[in-house]
Amino acid sequence: MPEPMQPVTNPALVDAMATFKLDLANKENAENFQEHERAFLQAAIDAQYLLPAQIEQPAEPPKEGEQMQARVSFQIMTNPKGEKFMPAFTDEVELKKNRKPGERFQVALMNFNDLYNFIKANEAINGVVINPFGSALCLIRQQIIAIGDNGGTPVLSAPRPAEDAPIRPIPVHINPAPVPQPQPQNALGAVENSREQQQDLIRQAMAEMESAKDAAADAEPETDPITDDLLSQLKAVLKKQKAVRKAYIKPETENGERYLLVALEADESADLEAIGNTLTTECADYSDLPFDCVPAASIRAKELVAEGKPFYEKKRFGIF
Repeated sequence: MPEPMQPVTNPALVDAMATFKLDLANKENAENFQEHERAFLQAAIDAQYLLPAQIEQPAEPPKEGEQMQARVSFQIMTNPKGEKFMPAFTDEVELKKNRKPGERFQVALMNFNDLYNFIKANEAINGVVINPFGSALCLIRQQIIAIGDNGGTPVLSAPRPAEDAPIRPIPVHINPAPVPQPQPQNALGAVENSREQQQDLIRQAMAEMESAKDAAADAEPETDPITDDLLSQLKAVLKKQKAVRKAYIKPETENGERYLLVALEADESADLEAIGNTLTTECADYSDLPFDCVPAASIRAKELVAEGKPFYEKKRFGIF
């Protein structure tokens, strides 16, 4: 599970999720539902995912000939029923929605088979939720295991019984016992008509987050945190960072929390996390907000670099 070196995008999965999510809301056409569920599952099986992780390297280097065994801890989300799901993201744009200001984490790249092996080995995990802050579609544990055990072939959820299906009369006897009605069966077992239940829980959690965002948006506008004094201090600090050539800045808000996004054009050797910590420490008298430093070439900095002008640019000396 190496950290991704190239941008990860999953356009086929994103499109299939959008289509299938409409089917979850509109249950009239069972044939379309199964067709779109199959397309969603196949795209999910073929996809590569970004997962927030904490990767701890061993305290001692491995001996010659031994492989390094790193300890990996994944982020877990809990729904209102207390069930645990691993968030998985289709691309960096969706991954960014999960990141809190000032939060640092590494990213693991996993395919469906990796998810299958992890879920199967960890009984406490109820499944995977893809893009929890976007389309938010879940793959429940039983379905992931059924697909993996089936060689990576889509296994559809149990068909829903039609609401207008005729009810067969049941002969009445003296002291009749309750007669259990047949439930749809498939490789997942009758219990797993629960995709819709999980989607309802995810929608509930997402609705609460959206309400919090709306409340923050309705609040009175805050003053511009980027003052002339702050910019002067930032320039003074960045002048000491020989690896930094240009710097851009703008305030950002995520989940109701504000921070300062700083895009740096710098040498590959530059430690952006260390630079961000230095800025936060040395500019504490000029801003209460944390600094989040990202490469100027990253997706998160794309709009800032395209629309903005660098507030700092390293001067070059010599004859040209």
